[in-house]
Amino acid sequence: MNSITDQLTFSVTLSTKAHTIAQEYSQGIANPEKRQHIYLNTLAVYAVEYYLECMGFETDWQGSDSCDRLTIQLMNVADLEVKTLGKLECRPVLPNTEICEIPPEVWQDRIGYVAVQFNTELTEATILGFTSQAQAEISLNQLQSLEDFLLYLSELEIAKYPQHKESSNLVKIGQWLDGFVDASWQTIEHLLNPQQLGLSFKNAVTITRGQKIDLGMQLDQISVALVVKLAAASEGEVDILTQVYPVGNYVLPQGVKLNIHDESGENILEVISRKEDNWIQLEFSAELGEKFQIIVTYGDSQQTRLFEV
Repeated sequence: MNSITDQLTFSVTLSTKAHTIAQEYSQGIANPEKRQHIYLNTLAVYAVEYYLECMGFETDWQGSDSCDRLTIQLMNVADLEVKTLGKLECRPVLPNTEICEIPPEVWQDRIGYVAVQFNTELTEATILGFTSQAQAEISLNQLQSLEDFLLYLSELEIAKYPQHKESSNLVKIGQWLDGFVDASWQTIEHLLNPQQLGLSFKNAVTITRGQKIDLGMQLDQISVALVVKLAAASEGEVDILTQVYPVGNYVLPQGVKLNIHDESGENILEVISRKEDNWIQLEFSAELGEKFQIIVTYGDSQQTRLFEV
């Protein structure tokens, strides 16, 4: 098995929102050690929830024991419910530590244990890997990789729902070229003003579709259009241009981020809107059968779409 340093990891910024949630759940706890446990457990769950959402898995943190105020005072618990699959335990790992500890009270009713290591300032959490076996402690270099983790979750999903081997939110973009387009992806004439259309693509555009996305909460909410332009390149490969436009406005707010991740979750491309940008875009090529994710982020709000060519 490879050392954890040779494996893919995933880092999550611990924003003010993350610390506010941790503070909320740990406040009023008289015992300093218990208070720290709850604070770090909450940050670990926050990081894993963010990661799983990026990977296209639905979670239910509010329905987890780690959100129950009585349970977290009685038990050292950091669980996260993954919808249809079960509970993951998100175990915090302190900086400069080589061991992930798993308390006995969470050895039951878990589909796996994810190690989340913090930096000294608690500004970043790095998801290192996982184990499916309950044990008092595991060396970090014995953790299974995140690639194995995603495969493990997918196998659980297939085992539970063999009739649905593909995730329901997977967009089979390769079928667009054959004329099979999901109804949720509209022609862009239905989403955008004529003045916003007609941006360049290096090849002749074969098909273009878009989807309205709402980002932010309440007064801060904005609406954008995620547009995907697809063109056949060479045999077994397509060119893809993905763009984000404002809806109901002619400029994007500053700080809208567009990312492309590969199947393992590694960030491949990124662009962030500047002041007065009318749109942002990324262009890349993908092979038939290849999966990737398009992620649109604004502030603490994020939307992910999973595609297969």
